[in-house]
Amino acid sequence: MFFDVILNRLECNFIQGHIVRLSIMNIAMTRHIRVCFILITFICSSQALIAQNYGQLWTVELSATVQSSPALITLNWEANQNGNPDTYTIWRKIKGTQGWGTSIASVPSSTLTYTDTTVSTGISYEYQVQFRLGNSAYAWGYINSGIELELNPNKGDLLLLVDNTFIANLATEISQLEVDLYNDGWNVTTIGVNPNDSAQSVKATISSQYNSLADLKTVYLLGHLPVPYSGNLNPDGHPDHKGAWPADVYYADMDGLWTDNTVNNTVAADTRNQNIPGDGKFDQSKVPSALELEVCRVDFNSLPNFTETEEVLLSQYLSKAHDFKIAQYVPQERGLIDQGNLYSYTDGFGQNGYRNFNSFFGPSNVDSMDYFTTLLTDDYLWSYGCGGGTYNSAQGLNNGARMYTSDLASNSIQTTFTMLFGSYFGDWDSNNNLLRASLGSGKTLAASWAGRPNFHYHHMAMGENLGYTTLLSQDKDSDYISGKQLSPGFVTWEGIHVAQMGDPSLRMYYLQPPSSLAATVNLTEIDLDWTASADTAIAGYNMYRKLLPNGLWSKVNTAIVTGTTFIDTALSSSGDYEYMVKTVELKVNASGSFYNESLGITHNTFVYSVPGIAGLSLELQIAVFPNPTPGSITISSNTVMDQVILRDLLGRTVLQQTLNVRKVSLYLSYFKRGIYTASIHFEDGRIRTKKIILR
Repeated sequence: MFFDVILNRLECNFIQGHIVRLSIMNIAMTRHIRVCFILITFICSSQALIAQNYGQLWTVELSATVQSSPALITLNWEANQNGNPDTYTIWRKIKGTQGWGTSIASVPSSTLTYTDTTVSTGISYEYQVQFRLGNSAYAWGYINSGIELELNPNKGDLLLLVDNTFIANLATEISQLEVDLYNDGWNVTTIGVNPNDSAQSVKATISSQYNSLADLKTVYLLGHLPVPYSGNLNPDGHPDHKGAWPADVYYADMDGLWTDNTVNNTVAADTRNQNIPGDGKFDQSKVPSALELEVCRVDFNSLPNFTETEEVLLSQYLSKAHDFKIAQYVPQERGLIDQGNLYSYTDGFGQNGYRNFNSFFGPSNVDSMDYFTTLLTDDYLWSYGCGGGTYNSAQGLNNGARMYTSDLASNSIQTTFTMLFGSYFGDWDSNNNLLRASLGSGKTLAASWAGRPNFHYHHMAMGENLGYTTLLSQDKDSDYISGKQLSPGFVTWEGIHVAQMGDPSLRMYYLQPPSSLAATVNLTEIDLDWTASADTAIAGYNMYRKLLPNGLWSKVNTAIVTGTTFIDTALSSSGDYEYMVKTVELKVNASGSFYNESLGITHNTFVYSVPGIAGLSLELQIAVFPNPTPGSITISSNTVMDQVILRDLLGRTVLQQTLNVRKVSLYLSYFKRGIYTASIHFEDGRIRTKKIILR
């Protein structure tokens, strides 16, 4: 599509500065082979001399400005240096819909802006802009834009699968993670998993939860959970690396056919990659069907370059993720790109940085700098680095030299989200693996192997979570161009190897939450008051309410509240209500504007009756407070409780108490900190289960 040389299609794939694969097609006469090879060698060598930045060449570097009255979205892009195309063509769709449809506009190559006047405030749009000659796209870009969008307070169910080796010792960190997830709008189900189980067993657990939970969207793999392997592929181009690669997408696919009876590869250099029928490694090199779930992993197994143990690295990761989510540290909103010794390769790996970062920060906040030495001292919200790789290194990312896993282990890198690319380490279940190791260094919370294929993170500029963009980057038949086809059978996009390291719930922007929420029943209303957020540059606060145990959050206030009190007069029925208050600001960036929110703070209020409401029938209601608790907890109900049974995460009964009351206090300070479930039995035979977090 992009290159034709002397009527022949030439494919040059460079790894670590060497030509490892050369395809010459349609050469009619054998005597011409030597002449063509000389020409090819000269052309490929010249690429390095010319040092064309293909990362930028393949990218329409999009950003946007918006206004609310009248509603306008103006797209802007940088001039592209490719001299062949003559037209920029623009498509638009509503975020979340499938397919781009027909284009909405085309402008000549001399025009670097387009204003969309047919938009409305509060609607999330996606745009694609291609730099074209006829029907051929030479460069492309994506952006998610909108005007004063609001975040969804109900993010769905998240399944947290934890390596049960660490459940007891990391109980405090895991419980804090659960609280943070809940306060960001997720409904969390936590299950301990034996790391020695099979991938098929883990898949069965996920499938069971997918079928039973109301809205399972996301799976967070915490620790060294069983790693699925699949395929017969080598997306880094090395013949000795062809075989089965790690395939967490297996866990994301609820209805695809995964087989283990056709691939027979016994020659891969690493036995992990060898794949024979019946060995538990699957055959598929591409995802077999559309994916249903967002799956991300945090795994510090087998990283001996770090002096810290796997448990300590997990603890440190969870702690820094919590600090980021409550805005205890706020990285500078800018992106760093370092293409190492792959700068001039025609794949244009750096397009992953240029395409995403321009939509995040605008072109003036995207820097071409050395990866390692810059990030030792300067913080960047996002970074991209690529270089000829090994399992534990990438060439050119350390002031022109190699950056090793040991460099990350002994230093603190000041970037939060990163993309890395190079040979071998995309096969992330390897010893001292560079990609996984990045999460153990400094402030880094997310890492992906971005280049074969591309990753599409542009929705995160408007408040989406990491898992959402991961699924779009992995999925079959995506709406996004993920790379060019290098040769028949060479798998890049839709490959089973596409994986995301990091907490899937992560957003790019957070605020410091308020604190000390209190809710008081006052006749026909609920009085809320709280302590202000430490953030000063905010618009105010949003209030949400839901009916326990299974209600959804709904916003109570119609306008942002600027003070620290609010009166809810809109209750229509009795019940166990939970309130949440979040700090809010109008976030304006290079994609558009949306109302960014902090994590929430919550308070339960049990309302036995609402005066003035006739014919009210009370259903079974339960209140558990305070939860989380430092040591004691109260359970109250509008129906007599017969018994309370407390169990730990492994299902062991740790407390059993016979009752005949509507209210009971339990003293738990002598138990280990962690997560427990309370089964509450009632005199009429009903049983309800509540999760209790002991801090």
